Amino acid sequence: MVEKYARQPITPVTLEELLHMGEAHDLLTSARFAKNELPKRMARRVKALQNLPFIVGVNPHIKAVYQLYYDSLNALLKLPDPVDEDTQRVFTTELRDLVAAHQEVIPGLAKGFKECIRYMTKESATEFLDNMIHARIGIRVIAEHHLSLDIPTPSYIGVVNTRLSPATLLTAVGNYARDLCELNYGSAPEFVVEGHTQSVMAYIGVHLEYVFMELLKNAMRATVEFSQRTGRMEHPPVEVVVCQSEQEVIIRIRDQGGGISEKDLPHIWDYSWTTVPKDDDSDGIFGTQARMGMQAGVGGPMAGLGFGLPMSRIYAKYFQGSLEIRSLEGHGCDVVLRVPNILGSKHVIED
Repeated sequence: MVEKYARQPITPVTLEELLHMGEAHDLLTSARFAKNELPKRMARRVKALQNLPFIVGVNPHIKAVYQLYYDSLNALLKLPDPVDEDTQRVFTTELRDLVAAHQEVIPGLAKGFKECIRYMTKESATEFLDNMIHARIGIRVIAEHHLSLDIPTPSYIGVVNTRLSPATLLTAVGNYARDLCELNYGSAPEFVVEGHTQSVMAYIGVHLEYVFMELLKNAMRATVEFSQRTGRMEHPPVEVVVCQSEQEVIIRIRDQGGGISEKDLPHIWDYSWTTVPKDDDSDGIFGTQARMGMQAGVGGPMAGLGFGLPMSRIYAKYFQGSLEIRSLEGHGCDVVLRVPNILGSKHVIED
């Protein structure tokens, strides 16, 4: 069964087409597409997990992820095809349950690979995780887009917020990150959001929320720890600038957290690489709250598990954006995130 569906070609679908279904509020067409497409994409993930080295595949966390995908594939295939309102509702209810069940996938992969990544080459592990996370984004965009059509929300077309304010989201995420920093360290830097603060765009909010949280958390943490190491009495603020052009929005986050050392800089995009000490995997309040956020689907990064930055870059690049880090060792970092306005985008939702 897995082989059969994994061999089937996936149907290229653009975000533009999904938005068109959303504008028409065509739940039945959306359900039919999801019912046809999701099993093929899930079967490919099951096959990829089956092809892992044996010692990696039997890791309890990796095995749990495999079982979840396998069970979800079976559950989808047992559902009747959506041909009318009743079968569409049955499919939508089951899909909602499956999406909720998959909240633990990334934390599970992160924990599993942290324990057994030494049994794979860096290149093969990176290729597997890049493909897994990239494909998971596509699966969730298709699934959550359909679920969002079932519960219409003002200013949204399916999962896309057509009136998303980057400055408003940055402020909300920054306040949350600052609260976590206060709880963890007893102090936190201020942050300022400047530039085109009135700009709005069309984007998937949870994607940006994940990236913003990771970048602001890193900036605040670095600032406080550098102050502690150097005896600096006051934390300089984290400076955020929003700039909007016709085609994209650019966000620059600047901190004075000491920068990244020359020996660490080549590894910042590596999975399971982290600055958290090996004997402090919990990462205090940051780790606990961030994991809760990730599990709840709001995009919290997993401090101490080493997936935050590589996942942020995959989210940024998924719709042809980018994420770059420029470090001045001994001073701080500039992080530049570029994301397109995706309304009317022809980007293909890939496997």
